[in-house]
Amino acid sequence: MQYRRLLAGVLFALGTLASESNAQDTTRSLAGSTRVALDVAYTRPGYSVFRGNGAVIPFVNDHWQVGLSPTWEVDGGIQRYYYSGGAEAVANYFPFSSGDWLPYVGAFASQRGASFNPGAGSYGVQTGWLHFLSPSIAFRGEFRLLHDATTSEHVVLGFDPYLFGGANHRLTALPAFGVFDVNLFADYTIRATQSLAVGATLAPFVTRWLQAGATANMLFAFYRSSGSHTFELFGRGYLPFDSRVVPYAEAFVDNESIGESYQAVGSHGARTGLRTYLTPGVALDVALQWAPQRTLRATLTTQFRARRKA
Repeated sequence: MQYRRLLAGVLFALGTLASESNAQDTTRSLAGSTRVALDVAYTRPGYSVFRGNGAVIPFVNDHWQVGLSPTWEVDGGIQRYYYSGGAEAVANYFPFSSGDWLPYVGAFASQRGASFNPGAGSYGVQTGWLHFLSPSIAFRGEFRLLHDATTSEHVVLGFDPYLFGGANHRLTALPAFGVFDVNLFADYTIRATQSLAVGATLAPFVTRWLQAGATANMLFAFYRSSGSHTFELFGRGYLPFDSRVVPYAEAFVDNESIGESYQAVGSHGARTGLRTYLTPGVALDVALQWAPQRTLRATLTTQFRARRKA
């Protein structure tokens, strides 16, 4: 019950922020705009781990969006390395190229494999919509029918960053009070096993040089009444001297469940890094975490500006 209340609060807050974002010019061409994703980390606990995921899915014209989404993990064990990964090809057709809400239908196919295991493939179809909140951010809702060893149904919601094309603009001023970093990805599996995976970040700027926020990654396995979570609170200080590259340092505390149980362990640490704004709504963070384990990580984040009252 506690997890569900927290989830409802996060989704409500994110939806409120999204509704206050500046809508884009719906008459512009979509061609060249590219949905991107990036989350790459290299960690050295007892041994090295290199994992990540990404996406490059451009609009090749005003009606077709085609691209790839890879994932990978390389674990450096004592005797031999372990590899796993996969790639998904996506094609979406948009019957309309203008409007506030852009419906689409499409298909996908993926292949994945791992060391010491045979490869496996899957395929499926999807339908959904895009709502561009700005030229560089789209809210996506999608229903997926996936077939591999079994058939499963998924509902996906999230904010997607876009680069190039109509999103190819420069940042003119660094963010200050009234600007928020917001990330959201939710995947609800309706069947064959009912579960919900959510990743979310909400981090408002207090001033141009100070930001505070929270992140949550949660998995709810309803079919066996269990779940897992990672919650983090952080404070970040910037050196806002240049809009192209902004150094920062942050401290954080987190709480992480141990497996799928009610036990949890807390930790704290610090990071230092650099932020660069690829567009006014998309930032790339590269950070080095010193404790409790050393991790180098690169991520993309989406950013919103609260609308002022007239």
